[in-house]
Amino acid sequence: MAFLFIKTKKEKERAVRKERRRAYRQAENAVQDVKDRIKRMEKDAGADWQKAREALKEGRQAAAQRALTSYRAAQVLTTKLEQKRWVFEQYLMKMETAGTDAEFATALAAVNKVTEINPERVEDVFDTAGELLGEQQDADRFWSALYDKEMEGASGNLEDRIPSMDELSRALEQEAAAEIGGAGAKTASEIEGRISGGRERVREMLK
Repeated sequence: MAFLFIKTKKEKERAVRKERRRAYRQAENAVQDVKDRIKRMEKDAGADWQKAREALKEGRQAAAQRALTSYRAAQVLTTKLEQKRWVFEQYLMKMETAGTDAEFATALAAVNKVTEINPERVEDVFDTAGELLGEQQDADRFWSALYDKEMEGASGNLEDRIPSMDELSRALEQEAAAEIGGAGAKTASEIEGRISGGRERVREMLK
């Protein structure tokens, strides 16, 4: 004979809280995975730059061009991953904030049990609250439209800040021709400065 186990209200609430914690841990792990991936890509990009430099010093133009192309592609992809990570974190924060609604509702339900309430007054209050919430939804849609618009602008600006292949090629040629630790180091520093500076300017736009 099969037994049917029915969860109590408290057990159901406990299960919901557990599932919520699991979901947010999964989301936080996804963010960390992206951050780790960006670090690996930046490391690989540095290796590509060194390969391009050595190939150019040895006169292997095709190999240098391939490595340089890989270097710039990594910069573009890293930039896009940074954007996606930021957007995801913003939405995660909004969902965490929205989760407080259920907590407030539970607390309010507990208060209602020990409070005498005038039904007519409650109806008037919640009618007014409903109207305000409807207006808030309109405001949220407006902010959402502005948000999307800003993200589109940030995407364009971010890639514009990454040096072009021509600029990278010139920098690589100068570095390969210079002595190690001299002008070459300065050239590499200038290129990296342009890339990191562009990212910082876009991050400021997204704040």
